[in-house]
Amino acid sequence: MRVCSTEQEIEALTRVIVTRTDVDMKDIAAEFNRKYGASLIERIETAALGNYRDFLVALVKRGMAN
Repeated sequence: MRVCSTEQEIEALTRVIVTRTDVDMKDIAAEFNRKYGASLIERIETAALGNYRDFLVALVKRGMAN
């Protein structure tokens, strides 16, 4: 799976995670896994760096716990 490289892809990833965390993150993560064969968290960890990566992973984990 290729890593997000364009600014548009990074913005789209951020927008989906930030706006959907409390609503349907479990469904998004399950569909992502079904479609790409990898967990959303693993994908974020390969696509993002540093504090940005940690922030997105924390949001997904929070959404998955709800």
